[in-house]
Amino acid sequence: MKFKNLPLFLKRILIPIIILISIYFLGSLGYMIIEKMNFLDSLFMTTITITTVGYGLVKELSRAGTIFTILLIIFGTGTAAYILITLTDYILSEFLSGRIEKRRKAKMISKLKNHYIICGLGRVGLEIAKELSRNKVDFIIVDNADGPIEIAKQNNWPHVKGDATNDDTLMETQITSARGLFAALDTDSENVYVILSAKSLNPSIFVVARATIHETIGKLEKAGADRVVSPQLIGGRRMAAMALQPSICDFLDTTMQAKGNEIKLAEIDIMPKSRIDNLTISEAAKKYGIETLIIYTIEKGEKSLAKKADG
Repeated sequence: MKFKNLPLFLKRILIPIIILISIYFLGSLGYMIIEKMNFLDSLFMTTITITTVGYGLVKELSRAGTIFTILLIIFGTGTAAYILITLTDYILSEFLSGRIEKRRKAKMISKLKNHYIICGLGRVGLEIAKELSRNKVDFIIVDNADGPIEIAKQNNWPHVKGDATNDDTLMETQITSARGLFAALDTDSENVYVILSAKSLNPSIFVVARATIHETIGKLEKAGADRVVSPQLIGGRRMAAMALQPSICDFLDTTMQAKGNEIKLAEIDIMPKSRIDNLTISEAAKKYGIETLIIYTIEKGEKSLAKKADG
């Protein structure tokens, strides 16, 4: 069992333990001085007094010895009881909270549908998770390292600890009902394995892969990635664009990221049998008062919609 609150627990129990040891020492010393007992008999008397087991007295106590025993019972038994209660409460709370946490996580994951899977919560994966979280999109994280899993726990993100290249691990993420997957592991070879496993389990899943080396982009695409992103390549192009066309970059950043703008750039899926299904942009604008400029994109295979959109 891995205890989460161990430092706090040690702080709570360390001082009472020191006090109890001191009481044991003073109790034994007290019996040796007051009742003239040897060390072993004094230790025995201190033990049966604090634990209240009631084995009986080693010898009849004097008046001073009786008063000393009463004080020893009050302070020693109280301290021992506090330590026992604290220890029991800690173990039970950690055990029960762990069980509850596992059940809550399993229930949360079982409800996922049409979600995204982030394989690898490194620098790239963490930014993906933050962006999905900001947009309130369901996702789950897969990583086999303690650090990323701890980050996921702190942010209350659904997560699975395991090897993302393993089919069983991907099945835990409800991949068969997932909408997309981000292959953002540290190496391109691992990302290739993730793509192959993901496509074999869910051929229709949309996969975006990270390429650390430009030469592996083609291999990731051959493995089944729908889109491949090279952070170095995009970063270079972005820097060049910001220098050559800064106003355009600022406009796109404002449109894509800022909240509360009158102009928004977004991709919207038109589902079958929706109110604007099979309507042209002009027809939808007249019927529902849509006054926004729409850039209409059609997924592959939706040729009828593409023709109607031309109107």
